Amino acid sequence: MKRGIVLSLLSIAFLLWIEQSVEVAYIWKTMAKMILFLILPLILLRKAGFPFLRLRQTDRKSMMSATGSGVAIMGIIIVAFIFLQPFIDIAALLADLASAGITTTTFPFIALYILFGNSMLEEFYFRGLLPNLVGKSRIRFILPSFLFAIYHITIFLPWFNPALLILAVTGLWVGGVIFQLANEKSGTILPSWTIHMCADIGVLLIGVYIMYFY
Repeated sequence: MKRGIVLSLLSIAFLLWIEQSVEVAYIWKTMAKMILFLILPLILLRKAGFPFLRLRQTDRKSMMSATGSGVAIMGIIIVAFIFLQPFIDIAALLADLASAGITTTTFPFIALYILFGNSMLEEFYFRGLLPNLVGKSRIRFILPSFLFAIYHITIFLPWFNPALLILAVTGLWVGGVIFQLANEKSGTILPSWTIHMCADIGVLLIGVYIMYFY
């Protein structure tokens, strides 16, 4: 377990370094994330098993709760953006996206990846692998969610002032705990993946507004 947690922490640290210190296109960041979050764990930690991937075991009640929570979170994200837009440096956001190769031409393809691929990678890693490595301890709610929030700091750093950054990271931490709770009954990542995709739809709708109508 300790070996797996150390490996996970090193992977996150490496991805944070890539995000902040190396100017590479989004596609290369995505490849690095896929290797560190999915391929290496599947190879190195295969003996631990991945019971959280048995998606067919997910019960209907968990899915109904997840869908309702996801729609609510999507609405909260959109409403929060409407109120906080004056405090967001959208020019810096657009410049950061452009430097990563995200343009009006590439955005639709990247949006599809974010919605289905990226969400699955993050759910596999933060709501499946890490809690599985931690075990039944209550730390499985706190630590993976905290790392999930920390991982996203580098994404928000160029866009938000310190107060909004703290708010965003706190929201992600709390959201991560909610995601993990959604998986408790079924023991799979399908409920949290559903909520994650709903949240991403909210973010991507904001992205459409910024990219094409701002």
